Amino acid sequence: CVCVLYVLCADVCRRLLPIYCMVQLLHELSVSAKGKGPKLLKVIKNPITDHLPVGCKKICTSYKAEKCVRLRQYLPKAIGEEPVVFVVGALAHGKIELPWVDEDIAISQYAMSAAGVCAKLTDQFEDLWSIH
Repeated sequence: CVCVLYVLCADVCRRLLPIYCMVQLLHELSVSAKGKGPKLLKVIKNPITDHLPVGCKKICTSYKAEKCVRLRQYLPKAIGEEPVVFVVGALAHGKIELPWVDEDIAISQYAMSAAGVCAKLTDQFEDLWSIH
């Protein structure tokens, strides 16, 4: 009985932790590590372009983008000496329309979650930079 209770509590905590982090972010405008650790999330003021590196290439990923690319072939060509910023679309329907984005790409012909897009991007950067 104690073991089952522990499992249920752990499952409830696992589900409620993201909600707690979002509430903390909305109330305090930041989420810090335990104690006086570094800030993990921080709300920034608009416009977001003030917080991006100067001269960076801004690439938006969206399922509805007209250009569908294979990241393995696209990344070496897209990344030069300047920094690159990826905007990951986390919309169930529709397309992100941002006036400050340089290029819109789709990395799959099928709809993907934002977590899936981030996983594909990080995986391809690991391959590109030979991180094993």
